[in-house]
Amino acid sequence: MIQIAKLYYSDPWLQELRTKILSQKQEKGHSFVVLEETIFYPTGGGQPHDGGLINGVPILDVFEQDDVVVHVLEQPLQGDDAFCQLDWARRLDHMQQHSGQHLLSAVFHDEYGYRTESFHLGEEYCSIDISASSLSTKEQIAVEDRANHVIFSNLPVLTYTRHPDEYSKVPLRKVPDIAGDLRIVEIQGLDYSPCSGTHVTATSQIGLLKISKWEKYKGMVRVYFLCGNRALRDYARKQTICGSLGSLLSVPETELYDRLTQEIERRQELERRVAELKSELAAHQAKSIVATSQSPFYVEAPQATVEEAQQLARSIMDLATGVVIVSAGERVILAHNLQDKLHLGQLIKGKAHPLGGRGGGSANGAQVYFTDPSAQKEFLRLLNEELGQR
Repeated sequence: MIQIAKLYYSDPWLQELRTKILSQKQEKGHSFVVLEETIFYPTGGGQPHDGGLINGVPILDVFEQDDVVVHVLEQPLQGDDAFCQLDWARRLDHMQQHSGQHLLSAVFHDEYGYRTESFHLGEEYCSIDISASSLSTKEQIAVEDRANHVIFSNLPVLTYTRHPDEYSKVPLRKVPDIAGDLRIVEIQGLDYSPCSGTHVTATSQIGLLKISKWEKYKGMVRVYFLCGNRALRDYARKQTICGSLGSLLSVPETELYDRLTQEIERRQELERRVAELKSELAAHQAKSIVATSQSPFYVEAPQATVEEAQQLARSIMDLATGVVIVSAGERVILAHNLQDKLHLGQLIKGKAHPLGGRGGGSANGAQVYFTDPSAQKEFLRLLNEELGQR
């Protein structure tokens, strides 16, 4: 059986390594390489694999099979020697997020008895699902404060192995349902969790921890969080946004919320007033149309939106009985308030669809869209013929 030294456990800060190639095979256009020892963590324990280079060739994937770590490369390696270079930014990010998750889960459990049921470490976000029905602002702030207090206290983060008969000697937060030895990650005196991931060696290396949001999920609460450099980048991004908004609105950051609230209320009032004016305009246009024509009422409104065209049709039908046809650019809006069995949706299906029109509707209201102006013109001709026969 091949024995491989997994240096990502014994020295998670090791970033370069010279070693030997034990085996190499080609499969599905990629090279599968086994090294005598490795610094590259394989996917597992909720943590993605490490990245980096072996002899300058990028690593595509790292996985473990029968206790052997396999490195997937985009091309074969030459010779028997391997020079490994770890993508340190990726490794440090994973260690900060994973150790931060242990800390966050421990604080939730210690403060409120909430268990962590699952954990996600992704490139875009990290989250835990906890056994709570909701999360108050007070709880969130208390958990953040204590977690960051632990970070600033620089507690050692220890890793060690325990045999099954030694489990009772360690106050594990959760005992996994697996046989054999357990690798324990301990935040000294605070948390003891079985874990196969890579971790920092002291809580201060987590940097900081921030809960970004939470939501209800399958009877639990999903908590999204950021640690270390991720949290710092998020803070910088939000600082830029707040600074830009402050400059745009000419207010300090502390007054942004009140000013934006005022602007939103002002916009809503303007939108309400615009809607009223559009309704008045539609009523005025309807009066003019009804006074100068008869059903079917045909209206050219090339700049009208669908909503404006529908409003105009309703206004006409408030004043007269008949069919309304509004040509609004590439769309034709149809409506009627007749008592007969005219079905506009079926009319579009029979007359417009064969011409390439897209749309439909009910018996009393419908719309159709044309990309070809000549097809729209032909549809209107057929429509006039159909209505003329009624």
